[in-house]
Amino acid sequence: MRRSATLLLALLALGQTAITQAGNDYLTTLLQQAEVAELATSPDWLKLLHYENRRWLPGQRSTTRDPRFFLDADGWRDPDAELRATLKALFAATDARHGEQHPQCAFIARFHWLQQQLDIDTGRLPKVECSRYREWIEAINPGTVTLVFADGYMNNPASMYGHTLLRVDPPGEDGGSRLLSYVINHAADTDETSGLMFALRGLTGGYPGRFSVMPYYEKVKEYNHLENRDLWEYELSLNQDEVDQMMRHVWELRGVGSPYYFLHHNCSYRLLKLLEVARPGIELTGRFSWWATPTDTIRVALEPAAIHRETYYRPASRTELEHRLAQLRQAEQDSVLQLTDGLSNDVLSAHPEERRPLLLETAYDLLHYRMEAGDDQQREQMRDLLVARSELGTRAASAGPQRPETRPDQGHGTHRLGAGIRRSDDVNHLTLHWRPAYHDLLDPPAGYNDGAQISFGDTRMRYDLDRDRLELDQLRLVDVESLVSRDRFFSARSWHIGGGVAQHLRPRGGYGLQAGIDGGGGFAWRLQADSDWLFYAGLQGLVRGANHLDDTVRAGTGPRLDLLRTGSDWRARLRAEGSILTDHQFQWRLALEQDISLSRSLGLRLGASRESDFGHHVNRLDLTLHWYLDP
Repeated sequence: MRRSATLLLALLALGQTAITQAGNDYLTTLLQQAEVAELATSPDWLKLLHYENRRWLPGQRSTTRDPRFFLDADGWRDPDAELRATLKALFAATDARHGEQHPQCAFIARFHWLQQQLDIDTGRLPKVECSRYREWIEAINPGTVTLVFADGYMNNPASMYGHTLLRVDPPGEDGGSRLLSYVINHAADTDETSGLMFALRGLTGGYPGRFSVMPYYEKVKEYNHLENRDLWEYELSLNQDEVDQMMRHVWELRGVGSPYYFLHHNCSYRLLKLLEVARPGIELTGRFSWWATPTDTIRVALEPAAIHRETYYRPASRTELEHRLAQLRQAEQDSVLQLTDGLSNDVLSAHPEERRPLLLETAYDLLHYRMEAGDDQQREQMRDLLVARSELGTRAASAGPQRPETRPDQGHGTHRLGAGIRRSDDVNHLTLHWRPAYHDLLDPPAGYNDGAQISFGDTRMRYDLDRDRLELDQLRLVDVESLVSRDRFFSARSWHIGGGVAQHLRPRGGYGLQAGIDGGGGFAWRLQADSDWLFYAGLQGLVRGANHLDDTVRAGTGPRLDLLRTGSDWRARLRAEGSILTDHQFQWRLALEQDISLSRSLGLRLGASRESDFGHHVNRLDLTLHWYLDP
């Protein structure tokens, strides 16, 4: 009996040895095939590892060094080592480093790609059940992919110029249940509540960025209702195999962190990497070397032939409410305001019966908007309005707002170059302008948020024709402004903030570079309800410093008035501002700027100004031709 048992164990050991040897032989064959095919240098393999060319040094590196994303310690800088380690890991029994998932499951997109490239016989690999992945993918049930763009939200530095998502819909979804679909989101992983600290660390890669998957209705509630941001949905024509490979890669990236940069390696840029993995051969991220704004990434994502299928527009709650209010007559608007103060049958009876449901719905929506904005004192009035509305039966709802003629991706290019001439009293200059991103209030408004200015790195050089000298005229690192009109329905505040270095008048005459920041707030009003003219009044403060100033640093505060016209072809801005400063000086400036759109990519800007400081007065005329460039 013992001899039989010993013989059986020996046979099992020999069999296991034979199986192991066969596996080793097959692994050796696969490694040789991969080397001959040069798979480690394949663009598709490098994209799976998120490799990019180094900015200042030769070679390539992965944009993440998270050890959970690599099987080899040098995988983040050696794609060949990572490929060899991946092939070896496919034959392993277990790998506890990845949450007890076998590498065939933890790196399922790589496994699928290698299987296609090397025609791997899966019957010669350990049989592995990827149950966790299967349950996850069955719950999502991916069939089609839609790129979603949320308009900018000026009250959050992370979302000032918009945010993008990828929505994954089930096969055959007809639009009726999109809110129940899932979205793929990439964002900085932080609980930071300070907008200034988030902006500083976000600009320098101080936070890890991570992918997450969540129901679409959560993001619609956040963007459409709480932050009142319009949503644009670009349905893509990825086929089922491409969608499946993209989702495999999302599974690989769960929990993996990579440095988040507000201006470059941000949400939009990372989503482009998923599309590159989904559809081999397309090059998207290579177009962005220093910055990547969401609107630019959408333009690039839609460029490949036949990748864009349809576009859908989902207006924000405030957009719908403003449209509904605009459709009401003056007396009906008055009644809506009265109903928000309390339900009154006398107010309702003053209007035809068929108009009463619309008035009640509008009054309720206005109270709901105020509640979402932080006013939680009117729940009883909201309940009364709902009860009254239910008693009137069903009526046809008013038509919703029309989709804007220009989509966000169809607006002017965010990269702006300029050349111009200047006459400053008796001095003549040639000027050169460069702005990496994004939009100012005199740029063509189509496709951009009304009243929002977001400018980074606005640089202007000037060449003095009389003294034959080139010098820096301005470097505006950041310039953000939000002018939101107030009316009797909405009590919005307007604000601005910016900083950098610029030429300013000196105590003893002439100009000199001064570093500084400025900002302030106030209120804006439309001259008429549907007018292109916007009037702003507010207070502002400033701090400037330079060695040529008597006290090195000076600060001040004072009023600012603006009259702004926002038109499609012609825009204008008249500004008057003044400040009382700590060195007992009073400075003021009066300026008029106009911008004429010559085409989508060309604009002509004319400016005239007079300013006074330290008792010196200067008049200036500027004429500049701007070119707007796509990435």
